[in-house]
Amino acid sequence: MSTFKTCVRVVAAHRLYILIYLVVLSLFGLFTGMAKSEDSSDEVTAATASVAVIDRDGSTISRGVKGYVESVGEAQPLEDSRQALQDATAQNRISYILIIPAGYGKQLQQTAHEGDEPPRMDTVIGYESASGALMNVRTDSYTGQVADYLSTLTDDPARAVALAKETMNRSAPAERIAPDSTSLSHSFLVYARFSLYPLMTFAIVTISTLMTALGRRAIRSRLDSAPVSSGARNLGLLGACLVVGTVGWLWVLGLGVAVFEASTVTTSAPLLGVVAAALGAYMLVAVSLGFLMGQFGLGQNAANAVANIGGMALSFLAGAWVSIEWLPDAVVQAARLTPGYWAAQAISGAFTATSMSADVIGPLLADCGICALFAVAIFTVAMAMGRTRARSSL
Repeated sequence: MSTFKTCVRVVAAHRLYILIYLVVLSLFGLFTGMAKSEDSSDEVTAATASVAVIDRDGSTISRGVKGYVESVGEAQPLEDSRQALQDATAQNRISYILIIPAGYGKQLQQTAHEGDEPPRMDTVIGYESASGALMNVRTDSYTGQVADYLSTLTDDPARAVALAKETMNRSAPAERIAPDSTSLSHSFLVYARFSLYPLMTFAIVTISTLMTALGRRAIRSRLDSAPVSSGARNLGLLGACLVVGTVGWLWVLGLGVAVFEASTVTTSAPLLGVVAAALGAYMLVAVSLGFLMGQFGLGQNAANAVANIGGMALSFLAGAWVSIEWLPDAVVQAARLTPGYWAAQAISGAFTATSMSADVIGPLLADCGICALFAVAIFTVAMAMGRTRARSSL
């Protein structure tokens, strides 16, 4: 009990770390989750892209293509010069630039009569959103319609253009189906994955600082003089480390549930339990890493550096900031060797779960178990190092 009380006093003396690494970072994750909230409206609207069309042909067909693209997008003025095109591309101010080459109309008529594919046009698609790519698909569909009408119904380009525009303007009503009421919100998913970073940095910095402080001669001699066995002392230290991790886990989980899932606690309890288990398993990894760093006797500056750099690297590999599906295959294979990957897989699985049956929840809890095994392995190494250091100091 004496060791545990001493640990609590040491942690309380470094409460600035709690404020920065736990409170501030988790609030930042909270705001990130709020920014990623989904639109709750049932209305479905088509994506509108900023477009610019440079017509170097001037034929009936090219004018029809230009008119269609500008009618479904937000037309932007753009000069037909290399400098203007380079500036628009570099600044990414236009999502879709279409360049119709000279002779395009005649080539399209010829390929339509011969039954070949329509000729291609030059395009520049913006990289910040998918609206430009969607506009390119719609343009290809329009020119395909013009070619079909020219090959089957008429030889008049003006009539083919009019028929294609009429066809493309037809739309079917769409309605978004509301998700299952038991599912978790996307905002909570973003927040939970982001929380892997504050959990890791908070635990590593706080616990390594705690163990370094206990290793100082004045505090160590005071603990050694107490009528407590070494086993009880180690249990007290372990208990204090787990309390630190549990405080961080409860804060992160409670904050997210209170803000994003307060209305679905009863209906989504099993899924929230999976997220809690994933964060709890990762918390154990963070505690064991902090315990390991403490065995090295790292100073506060070194502990802060390791926690921030290591925490960022593990969070990135877990897909906390960039979805794991967007990472190269080699990076994904490397990520499988980290605990954060398995915790994030469980969190993402809880978000995409279509039911709360044992067949769905079981594999997600298995991912949490794999993450917890990392904690066991790291803690075993830390204990072995502690015994080695204790023998060498004799």
